[in-house]
Amino acid sequence: MMVPLSTSISESIGLSLENSGYLIAVYPLTAACSAFITAPFSDRWGRKKILLVLSSGFFLSTLGCALSFDVFTMFTFRILSGFFGGPIMPNALAYTGDLFTGEKRAKAITLVMLGFAIASIFGVPFGAWIGDLFSWEASFYAVAGATLICIFGISMMRPIETGIEHNRIFVQYMELLKLWKFKEIRRLFYTSFFMLAGLFGLVPNLGPWLTMNMGMSMTQVGFCYMFGGLGGIIGNQLSPRALKHISKPGVVSLGSGIMGTSILLFTNLSYPVALSGIFMACLMFGGSFRMPAFQLILTETLPIYMRGRLMSMSMIVMNFSMGLGGIWSTPLLTLENGIVYGIPTIGVIAFCATLLVVPLIYSTKKFSEVTY
Repeated sequence: MMVPLSTSISESIGLSLENSGYLIAVYPLTAACSAFITAPFSDRWGRKKILLVLSSGFFLSTLGCALSFDVFTMFTFRILSGFFGGPIMPNALAYTGDLFTGEKRAKAITLVMLGFAIASIFGVPFGAWIGDLFSWEASFYAVAGATLICIFGISMMRPIETGIEHNRIFVQYMELLKLWKFKEIRRLFYTSFFMLAGLFGLVPNLGPWLTMNMGMSMTQVGFCYMFGGLGGIIGNQLSPRALKHISKPGVVSLGSGIMGTSILLFTNLSYPVALSGIFMACLMFGGSFRMPAFQLILTETLPIYMRGRLMSMSMIVMNFSMGLGGIWSTPLLTLENGIVYGIPTIGVIAFCATLLVVPLIYSTKKFSEVTY
């Protein structure tokens, strides 16, 4: 939702437009730190309790964003939003892995990952529309209201014991860091880094680019994301079917190839504005197509008592790569005469980074043969 709103927020709080990408990048960077801090508590407290704490903090920090009036307060509450909001997804995925096994686990994880695509179809356009109709602050109030509903839903979830509720926190932190000791786990972390580092060099800068260069309103940018969400749903739903005929690394590689090629074409071709939604659909199709397979690989790699920390470390790496994307790409942008320059260069770098996923995922041994 921050992508279509970033231009209006920057103008309101006095942030230069070419630096608006930092509003998006700061969230995943903080989320990476938070995932490390909260990881042992996921396995110690159980997923339900940690999800309740994180969701409550996200609700309050989102209200803080709505009430922000300058650069300092906005960045403060964006940092808090990342701290509480970032670890929610890995804990939700860990809970899903705890609750289901076998084919049911694959279907359940696919449904959880579907939330990203649904948010793009409904959440992003709805938030952008509210921003156009009322104000960008109203969009944050809407998110806060939705978070309250989620908190109620989490409170109804069945708690699941992990078996290490009484282990020492320090020991669990050490075990979290020891995940890097295993070669196959390291390769999966490197893979997850390049899955997102290139994409999120582009994402934080889409709002200013589409607004200034393409002449889109916040609502139109939101609809562009809606098309992306439709592509994401199609990719998400086709992924389990593809896994019946293609290996998990094959599905990850195919999705990365589609996404990388879409980024390259999206940012370097001249085309009618109306086709922007088609490119977004192809881009998010590739990204969503590969994610269930990758999450399955992670979920099946370690047993339940390490799963929360594994998913958290994976999310640390992913959030770090997303935040780093906004940092390496923003200095490449310049704003001259109301036009944003530098997006084609970002697209080429993102394409190259995304394709590195293919040799990395195939250099890993068959996951059924790995022992730790």
